[in-house]
Amino acid sequence: MSAETAVLAPSPSHAAVAARSGRGPRVWREVRRRPLYAGATTLLLSVLLIAAFGFLLPLPEADVPSLRDRLLPPLERGQDGTLHLMGTDHLGRDITARMVSGARVTVGIAATVAAIGAVVGSLMGLVAGYRGGVTDAIVMRVADLQMAFPTLMLAIFVLYVMGAGMWQLIGLLAFLSWMSFARYARAQTLSLRAQPFVEAASSLGASELRVLLRHVLPQLLPLLVMITVLDFGTVMLAEAGLSFLGMGTQPPAASWGSMVADGREFVAAGAWWLFITPGLAVFLTVFAANMTSRWVQELMGVTRRD
Repeated sequence: MSAETAVLAPSPSHAAVAARSGRGPRVWREVRRRPLYAGATTLLLSVLLIAAFGFLLPLPEADVPSLRDRLLPPLERGQDGTLHLMGTDHLGRDITARMVSGARVTVGIAATVAAIGAVVGSLMGLVAGYRGGVTDAIVMRVADLQMAFPTLMLAIFVLYVMGAGMWQLIGLLAFLSWMSFARYARAQTLSLRAQPFVEAASSLGASELRVLLRHVLPQLLPLLVMITVLDFGTVMLAEAGLSFLGMGTQPPAASWGSMVADGREFVAAGAWWLFITPGLAVFLTVFAANMTSRWVQELMGVTRRD
């Protein structure tokens, strides 16, 4: 290599700096091009932050009643001068504080279930797609059999037998959410196992576990991220529906679904904020999760095969 060529050729460090410097403008271009997706992602991240750190906010106690302040409309002050931004419920509890507490329950359940389903389902799909044969047949038939059951009826029956509660709900929803991850992971693994880089790793003596975790799984991560975000919204809807029916978290713990159920009893009294506020929160969060999943699909160029 000549001296001129050596001077003109960019070093790896220069290339890395250039790549990093180009990420910022690209992100802003995508935000300007897709403002709806960007706004939805911002909303979803805000909900996650509120669920994680909402207990640090200077709010009244979510479960402490104050009968003197019952059914106050939004932006009204209580007897002690406390401003209730979203009003109070039939026991005088601050709706804003209960919304934050409910976000911790609802979002926490949805995130936990989506994470469990992603890990368990992806591993089962990887093994089924890579090994094929009897293993593939068993995993897929179990998934098909489970998907044949009416999900809501099965959930109600199981929770009736096991008893309603947060941990029972997490276990049940995780049991019902692994199939979609397994199906997509299997479909992608079937196409990847015949690729030259996978065959080369196997011929060089790499173990099956190493091939799956080091060579196949990284290729599936964009798809799995997209499905996890989408499943987060699906699980949130399921949790809200079961809590609305009284099969989820039990009092005094608040979830958005149980808050909607409590508020429906006061529709005739004109206390619209009791059910509109948590219902709107569920709708907007699920919508944001769906839009974010779509944006991830576009940004990563994900193609789903099932």
